[in-house]
Amino acid sequence: MAQLTVSYDRTGDKQVIDTNSKVLGEIVIDHNGIPEDQRGGTAKQLLASSALYCFCGALGKALQTRGAEYERITGTATLETGMDEKKRARVTGITLDVTVHMDEDYGFIFDRVEKIMRKGCLVTASLHEAFPMTYNLHLEEL
Repeated sequence: MAQLTVSYDRTGDKQVIDTNSKVLGEIVIDHNGIPEDQRGGTAKQLLASSALYCFCGALGKALQTRGAEYERITGTATLETGMDEKKRARVTGITLDVTVHMDEDYGFIFDRVEKIMRKGCLVTASLHEAFPMTYNLHLEEL
């Protein structure tokens, strides 16, 4: 079983997540000088970012594996919140809107990969039991 460890350190209004990664390094969340009413939502942003990053990475790999070349992949993640039955705030869903910009010659590969990607990626599929994930994939032909 694979294992991943990150660490967290908070001193005053500055928080640091050490990802132990050469790519990400430390993620610094510094609230110094930020009004109290503008500090919320960071964890939700990180969750939405993680879901979008994982999904787009898996999508790109699925296209490459099947021989499709793309110019770029763009996307947005929209995270929704609400209350559960005990009136606790919860994430109630994430919608991913992703567009692959590629030559129309690869359209048939996109169609196959789109069906596969409806099952999600490592991160999003892990969330399926917690709340609905919606995947909107689009092809923009060059």
